Amino acid sequence: MALVSALIPTYNRASFVTGAVETVLAQTHDDVEAVVVDDGSTDGTREALAPYADDERVTVRSNDRNRGIAYSFNRAADLASGEFYCILGDDDRWHPEKVERQLARMRERPDDVGVVYTGGVITANGRVTRRYTPTQRGDIYPEILAAFTLHPHSGHMIRREAFEAVEGFDTSFPRGVDWEMCVRLAREYEFDYVADPLVERTRHGDNVSAEPEQVTVNRLLWEKHGDAMRDHPEVARRFRGNWARNRTYSALSAGEWGTALRAGGEALRHDPRVANAAAFALGLGGPPVFAAAVRARRGVAALRSTLDGTADADIEGGELET
Repeated sequence: MALVSALIPTYNRASFVTGAVETVLAQTHDDVEAVVVDDGSTDGTREALAPYADDERVTVRSNDRNRGIAYSFNRAADLASGEFYCILGDDDRWHPEKVERQLARMRERPDDVGVVYTGGVITANGRVTRRYTPTQRGDIYPEILAAFTLHPHSGHMIRREAFEAVEGFDTSFPRGVDWEMCVRLAREYEFDYVADPLVERTRHGDNVSAEPEQVTVNRLLWEKHGDAMRDHPEVARRFRGNWARNRTYSALSAGEWGTALRAGGEALRHDPRVANAAAFALGLGGPPVFAAAVRARRGVAALRSTLDGTADADIEGGELET
């Protein structure tokens, strides 16, 4: 039995997953277990995890076939013994004091707080390219419907009773499971955070959140929670503006100028704020202007990282970190 269970789904990440296990075992709070579910890997993941077979702090199970991240998270939760579940991506790493500090915050708060999350950073080539600083706490519903700002997901600690009350992750979602589940959690529970960056994500070629199909998260959320959004017109307006802006960037990345222009106009029509105006302007400029803007933004981010260790998000990232 452990007080805290780290839920670690993995798929074809043999070179990353053992680092995730080790970041759990290195926590200053020692009543922690790692629960790994291998989602049908074919790259030697089983062999990489084999050395933990005799470690009572580590549980490893394999799915009979690739079933998706939501199914694997739920299976890990079924295997876990903890009173608290911590989400952990197989390529993410924790500060050694993360669990200890989250538990301290949980104990300060009443039982109606279901989630305590933390800040974090994204690194690429050893450099910080983005920082996540928490801003939302307390009752965050229905605002959570408009946009997901609770990154990184590997910074989330969830009460087991809250996880079970909302019946875990929705296995019909191929991605965006973090946002969708937080919507359901926020209906029933309050959120709190530890502001410090206690999670490090590494940007590499096969991050789930970097895939072009990530824009479909908005569509999936609308299909499932659109009625709830329409009950809150301001939330629906912001959501649809964000969705259209994401479509603008996706279309520009694919060289689809006409689609980008239409989506940019829709973003501005739904929500006439600066980010959407910028998307519309990029739509007017087309793929060449967009490519130049991306290069410029990355250059600024690299310079800021060098000077003071901070950086802005890549322009094509938008709301797509789910």
